[in-house]
Amino acid sequence: MRLMPPVFEAFLEHTGVDVAIDTVLFAAMYPKINVELIAETGAYDIVIVESSSTNEWAPYLYSMEELAAQFDPGGVEALRKELQFFHPTLLRTCSTKEGALMGIPYDNYTQTMMYRADVWEHPIEMANFKAKYGYELAPPVDWRQLRDQAEFFSRKTGELLKGEPLEWDIYGMAFEAGKFNINDEISANMWGMGGYWADLVRDEEGTLIGYRITEQNKLLLQSTLEIMYNWVQYCPPGVLTYYWEHIATDFIAGRIMMTPHTFGCCIMPWASDVEDVVPGARIGAAETIGRRGYVGCFHLAVPRASKNPEAAYWLIRHLTSAKYSLEWGEAGAWGATQLPVLTNPQYYEFPLKARYLPWVNKTLDAHLPFVDNYLHFNSSAMGRLYEEQIQIGGDVMDGSLTPKEGVERWVKVFTDLQTKFGALPILD
Repeated sequence: MRLMPPVFEAFLEHTGVDVAIDTVLFAAMYPKINVELIAETGAYDIVIVESSSTNEWAPYLYSMEELAAQFDPGGVEALRKELQFFHPTLLRTCSTKEGALMGIPYDNYTQTMMYRADVWEHPIEMANFKAKYGYELAPPVDWRQLRDQAEFFSRKTGELLKGEPLEWDIYGMAFEAGKFNINDEISANMWGMGGYWADLVRDEEGTLIGYRITEQNKLLLQSTLEIMYNWVQYCPPGVLTYYWEHIATDFIAGRIMMTPHTFGCCIMPWASDVEDVVPGARIGAAETIGRRGYVGCFHLAVPRASKNPEAAYWLIRHLTSAKYSLEWGEAGAWGATQLPVLTNPQYYEFPLKARYLPWVNKTLDAHLPFVDNYLHFNSSAMGRLYEEQIQIGGDVMDGSLTPKEGVERWVKVFTDLQTKFGALPILD
């Protein structure tokens, strides 16, 4: 937010259009924007859309091609020329199930793994780990390795790390086990197993006609919840209330050694401060288990009730340009969405230590063949379903529900909300 005022001042000078910002907490963003869009108040000329809400809000938004056709001298082709620089997976998450692009991504929160590379590569730790578990210490690539390493690096005050006694307890891992974003981590794990919250059913022409929860869906969701419930024992005591900022803070303080899922472009620049706080610390990044860390973005969109859609269109184009992607990255506020940034090695060793960028890009590449099959980017009830996924995941992690009961709750919630609010039916 601190970087926005100069951009808006330049926009005002060039266009004569002033810009006002309404700052809202993320937890309040969905219900607030939902009301404004449905009521067609025209309170906002631009809204921030979390990509899982794209299909739900599509009836209340202009598509970007509609706006380009009206207001861009180069028409739709000029817009498409610029869009080729964005990763196609991100653009798909900003699109409806029919393929209409409803906004342009400005913040990429695709997940990667984050770990203490200095610890993983320390000769004492490597030797001790191999002696105990029988294989070389490296970033985990399966669930067993993740569990082994989380167990191995959970230690008490006075025990040794890299040959030195610890001044405080450390924990092998942490994740968002609170009722904030836990569903994103559930999705990442389940997608990595080849599972889905629900199957998409298409006709012979490939048109989506409905949804179905299969026994395989239930099995893989239950397995995911069981795995994550078992992670809690290797995490800090307060993990059941953790959101992303708690993970970043603990990582910077040197209290956790690994996070299976971290919003790469958003959180890792901040978490890399561990290198300035903990002597000898070095942050490392890798792909998540299964290579499909949660994918998506925040995108900027124009409500149909906007009082100035032309200015809104050009401000979005301005804010999502390559110029600001690079400038904000250099300032340490990087949510890279453009391929020239994600794939350029010169940015990997920025002062903000952007070593995660190649892993973010790899994850986006891995999602591309599958993103059309994710409920998140196809259901018009997904905004509501997303909130329920959070509650179910949190209830399982704190023991209020067993993993099996969590699955049963999901089936009921999905059936109720998709039937009531979704555009397509649940099929037998």
